[in-house]
Amino acid sequence: MTKKIFKICLIVLCGILLFTSLSALIFITAVKNSEGYTRLDVARLNDASCALTVLDDEGNVLQAASFGDDRQPLEALHKYTAQAFVAVEDKRFYSHHGVDVKRIAGALVHNLKRGSFAEGASTISQQLIKNTHLNSGKNLKRKVNEALLALQLEKRYSKDKILEMYLNTIYFGRNAYGIERAANVYFDKSAAQLTLSESAVLAGMIKAPNVYAPDKNADKCRERRNLVLDLMYEQRFITSRQLEQAKAEQINYRPYHAVTEKNYRYMAVMQAAEILGVPYEQLVRSDAVIETYCNGAWQNAVSGAACADCTLDKEGKLCDLSFLVCTNDGRAAACYFRGESALRKKQIGSTAKPFAVYTPAMCERLITQASPVLDAPVDFGGYRPDDMGECCGWTTIKDSVVRSLNIPAVKTLNSLGIDCAMKYLQKFGIEKGQNLSLALGNVEGGMDVVQLAECYAALANGGVRYPVRFVKSISAGGKILYRDKSEGERVFDPKACFLMTDMLRATTKGTAKQFRVPFAAAIKTGTVGTPQGNTQALAAGYTTDFTFVAWYSGDMPNSVNGGSAPCTLSAEIVKKIYGDAAPAPFSPPQGVVRLQVDGKALADQRLQIGKGDYYWFDKNNCPTEKATETTYDYVIKTVPCGDKVRLELPEVAGMTWKIYNSDGEICPFTVGSGTYCAKLWSETECVYTTPFVQVMLPDKKLWDIWVLPGM
Repeated sequence: MTKKIFKICLIVLCGILLFTSLSALIFITAVKNSEGYTRLDVARLNDASCALTVLDDEGNVLQAASFGDDRQPLEALHKYTAQAFVAVEDKRFYSHHGVDVKRIAGALVHNLKRGSFAEGASTISQQLIKNTHLNSGKNLKRKVNEALLALQLEKRYSKDKILEMYLNTIYFGRNAYGIERAANVYFDKSAAQLTLSESAVLAGMIKAPNVYAPDKNADKCRERRNLVLDLMYEQRFITSRQLEQAKAEQINYRPYHAVTEKNYRYMAVMQAAEILGVPYEQLVRSDAVIETYCNGAWQNAVSGAACADCTLDKEGKLCDLSFLVCTNDGRAAACYFRGESALRKKQIGSTAKPFAVYTPAMCERLITQASPVLDAPVDFGGYRPDDMGECCGWTTIKDSVVRSLNIPAVKTLNSLGIDCAMKYLQKFGIEKGQNLSLALGNVEGGMDVVQLAECYAALANGGVRYPVRFVKSISAGGKILYRDKSEGERVFDPKACFLMTDMLRATTKGTAKQFRVPFAAAIKTGTVGTPQGNTQALAAGYTTDFTFVAWYSGDMPNSVNGGSAPCTLSAEIVKKIYGDAAPAPFSPPQGVVRLQVDGKALADQRLQIGKGDYYWFDKNNCPTEKATETTYDYVIKTVPCGDKVRLELPEVAGMTWKIYNSDGEICPFTVGSGTYCAKLWSETECVYTTPFVQVMLPDKKLWDIWVLPGM
């Protein structure tokens, strides 16, 4: 009876094994014959340089980034360098035939115990196939494809040749592909000069460069290096003495320094890889052709000015810097990135106010440019926004924008409501979970330079948002794989955008004084920091042609703020892009009107706006009363005074005249060559402004200034 049961069990087991084998064979055959099956491509393995072609908008090849186009033959390396990778990645590399069955079984048992696919079982041969032929997905079909190609690979190439190709295709972070480039980037030497300790560092970090790289986490890097060294000792690649010496060696890595590590080409390839759903490292080693929106002349202007920038942090090192230019419909035309934080999401300071607070509030007709607001200490359930200085009392929304006042922005957002603001912001990828500090740029999760550019481009584009795109098209083998057909999405009302633009144009008389350009442009500054120093300094703006963002990051002194380096750099680049040309002026859309506001009509709201003050309004959100236009006939006389001209202004009861130059600075009544205007002040506010006129010297002549309405 026992023998009979044994025979039955044996027959059943054999049947199960036969069924499993046949099922596996059928599945493998189906995978090989499926449409998506990838076949072994020798060219992908033998091509050590980057075959990818990236073109600008005129078909010129963009300069290659550091894609690991330095190949090292295996015999040029120390034995322990290659052995370090074998020890940690595939200890049976020299004994299996491309697929490690024993390792697969162990990983399967481990994953069943954990109830997940936490542990993989890829050999070096499989990893090489994945890096050069396949995407990084974990589905069964792709893994079978990978295993079959690995078996073919082992039949065609020797173990040493496979290991060589593998070492020259691994990604090590910092945009470094291949062992030679990694050795240069991290240790400032050739791969042939790596020590045992340095070899173990590189072998250990490929599991997760952002976690185990020496410049990311020194302790984790050391622990991972020591693990690799222990494995090398266990597998008899090194002696106990070598183990001790390598563990005692200090990890002296090369600090991050490359100023153009992430350039336009990098951004285009990253976006293309995302579009195609393939790994970045696979795409850079393909024969694809990527057409971009890069404007060569604009890129030269950006690179030239940004490379020459010497803005320093507290330690005397160059601040991290991002600069991006895109057309107002989202086509990225030029960019520059310096430093590891250049593309990270960060807090954006007061650059949030226009698109997160004021434009939504004007879309909802909650405010106008002339709306009165009290800039005074306030408490919102324990949240007390601060204007980092003395509050200025009653003012207008427009003045709040020009001077980047914090309390009026928070008050406006509080009246608008977070939920209402999110109705607009979610279209920019800003998710829920925000609070009133959003008004001051405290965006949950932060924003990166591309997202911020999208927000300002939407303001410039009349409220229609386009995604920022670097890639125009992607092709391979003469076949078009992708062509950009992005469509815009309405976010803001065009009237509100024009009103916002008009206020942002006036910031050059406030926080953006250093943004000096001879044509119409809108700009907003932002600063994140404390009285002890700033961490973010940025400026975002636009003309009728394009949008730009300048963003500095680091442990910076307070002298580096949104109104300093970002404005200066932006002005330099914008002027270089235009040269002798100029953008078209901002044109008001239908439905907006320019009115002289009646101070009496606003008196009940505790704000007196003097006669002569003009504001733009949505015609459906206007004051009910407006002032009667008054013509003034005061004449300002000019009298020669040595090599200057003295201005004689008429007395006006209860009023005071002040003279201003074109930079908004107060001047004495005796002036030299230049452009000036006169402003008539009551005790606390300007009630009128004359047109600007030019003093012509040595003629010592100033045209009589007729005080005309409409300024």
